[in-house]
Amino acid sequence: MTLEEGIDVYVQRKRSTGTSFTTGYKIFRAFLSSVGNLPFSQISIHHVLRFLNQSQTSVAAFRRRHSLLQHFFEYWAARGAIAVLPMPANLPPKRSYFLPYIFSREEIRELLELAPLCKTSNDKIHYKTLRATLLTLYATGATIGEITKLNYDDVDLRNGLIWFSGSPLKAGRSIPIGRDLLQVMRQYVDLPKRIRAQSESLFSRIDGRRISSRALRAYFERLRRIAGIAGYRESNQKPCLRDLRVTFAVHQITSWIRRKEDLNLMLPALGAYMGNVELESTERYFRLTPQRFHSALNKLSPRRSHARWQDDSALLEFLANL
Repeated sequence: MTLEEGIDVYVQRKRSTGTSFTTGYKIFRAFLSSVGNLPFSQISIHHVLRFLNQSQTSVAAFRRRHSLLQHFFEYWAARGAIAVLPMPANLPPKRSYFLPYIFSREEIRELLELAPLCKTSNDKIHYKTLRATLLTLYATGATIGEITKLNYDDVDLRNGLIWFSGSPLKAGRSIPIGRDLLQVMRQYVDLPKRIRAQSESLFSRIDGRRISSRALRAYFERLRRIAGIAGYRESNQKPCLRDLRVTFAVHQITSWIRRKEDLNLMLPALGAYMGNVELESTERYFRLTPQRFHSALNKLSPRRSHARWQDDSALLEFLANL
């Protein structure tokens, strides 16, 4: 069997399951163009490496192509068409250097206050809806997807509860909400009636349609620029909407540390509140909380003497950016 014949059969099988497999087909055709229409028996690891190591190939592209070819050759090896897989080792995944931005409480207040100034004549989201959505994100630590999927039936204003249906990555849960958010919610529920946005969605567009996560992120980006919140110095990552979830967690942990709460008890509770399936998902927020360093720093530099570390601008910036 030749490579082209094997590709045609494999792609047809994939598409018979209802998958378009467009990207995979393009990659296989590129591999065929690179190698030539050789019999399976003549395809070696060097042919595959030459294709994977093409110029300007990123680590992500290398790993994606490697995975597709791996499954392709394993399929034919299981059917006796290939004796030895001509596959080199895959590259390790590229380490992510994403650093969430932790908004200060002053910045949160500024974003909420500036929401009316963010409106334009072409807006499809009312600025009061935008403000209520941002406050709900910050006050609950929910994900953007969870917030945009909320319906009126998911909010119990009488008992102060919100129900999140969950997903494969987030547990479904009913959580209590604070007094301030509850007051905002009660004021907000009449807004869609006033602007005639008939919808079952809690946070809907002016025309009543559900707000997409993409649109909400775009509105927040405009608001962030108006507020002048640029993020950490020497970082090309700008603060984004999903950082409100991390900010909620860090602010909560910070308040517990100040009150000397038992974090062994509080962190699992925070994880359950935020819908994290594993405790490790919550512990990463603890590592972003700079207050945990204060005790150690005070031991190194007691209050009765001059705190030498306070003169180290690089150290202070490092702590501020954690």
